[in-house]
Amino acid sequence: MRGREGTLTLVALVLFVFFAITADNFFTLSNVYDMARTSTYLLIVGVALTFVFIAGEIDLSVGSLFGLCAVVMGLLIVKLGLDPWLAAFMTVGAGLLVGCINGGIVTNVGVPSFIVTLGMYSLLRGAALVITGGLPLVFGADALQSSFIDLASGRIGDFPVVILWGVAVVVLGGCVLKLTIFGSHVYATGGNAGSAKAAGISTNRVKFACFAITGAACGLVAALQTALLSEANPTTGSGFELQVIAAVIIGGVSLTGGGGSVYGTVVGAAIVGMLPNGLVLMGVEANWNQFFIGLIIVAVGTLEVALSRRRRSRRSERASGSATDPLRDRGADGDGGEHAAAGAAGAARGQ
Repeated sequence: MRGREGTLTLVALVLFVFFAITADNFFTLSNVYDMARTSTYLLIVGVALTFVFIAGEIDLSVGSLFGLCAVVMGLLIVKLGLDPWLAAFMTVGAGLLVGCINGGIVTNVGVPSFIVTLGMYSLLRGAALVITGGLPLVFGADALQSSFIDLASGRIGDFPVVILWGVAVVVLGGCVLKLTIFGSHVYATGGNAGSAKAAGISTNRVKFACFAITGAACGLVAALQTALLSEANPTTGSGFELQVIAAVIIGGVSLTGGGGSVYGTVVGAAIVGMLPNGLVLMGVEANWNQFFIGLIIVAVGTLEVALSRRRRSRRSERASGSATDPLRDRGADGDGGEHAAAGAAGAARGQ
């Protein structure tokens, strides 16, 4: 993964330099800040979705949940007159609730996550449109005086404060994934669910938690962007799921589970946020944005499959070599015993 992440970082830097040279006004402080702000929303949900992918599942409903949570935020402030801080907490709670519903259906009922979240993709978007009649909810003057609006849309000089929210999520998500027992269980669940269960890991609970985290992240993004725009639009998040999934896949997450990192998602989100900005400044029509994002997803997915086959082929070759070399076979057995003992000890510590 270090090699892959290093290559990905180099690609992002080359792309940045290319746009800086060829696109007018790309390499300006204001434009860089705008790209970072746009990428922050992708990043917050992308970090959470990284957990889902590593656990071996998928969530296609994040864009629609983003839109529904924006509507919830608007209703709480415009219709009920709640303080934006309280409305934001309740919006995150609404996202968490939907995430739990997704996770519960997947883990308790056994419906594949692709089917569940595809259905929720349509259901949630329809609910947002029905509730509002397709019309935006505009904040009143009183709501705009809240400090939450400042933390979501304010600037320190030219620096958008919302970027700090993204930094906080990245740090928290990275630490949880790499430094905690839960993070280890997420990798184990996606890598080999059968072995994880044998080691005493509740894979269903792990997957449920990953979906819940993703739902809460959608609620947080909805609260932040709604506060920034000072209105809630039921069409918010249209196409967002494609961008987030693209960021996670480009970031190197394993499509079959068990591999990926928050750092990779950070770089993937930077690329996805940079691409449309640079293309527009180069004079390319905005309609080409989704074309190029889709092309990148197909290319990275194809590369991932090719690399997986290559790794399996190498493992098969090593296994064949061990079978024909008794000394190597005995060494492999010894190593296997050590690894098994270490794994058992790790599982015991985890419990």
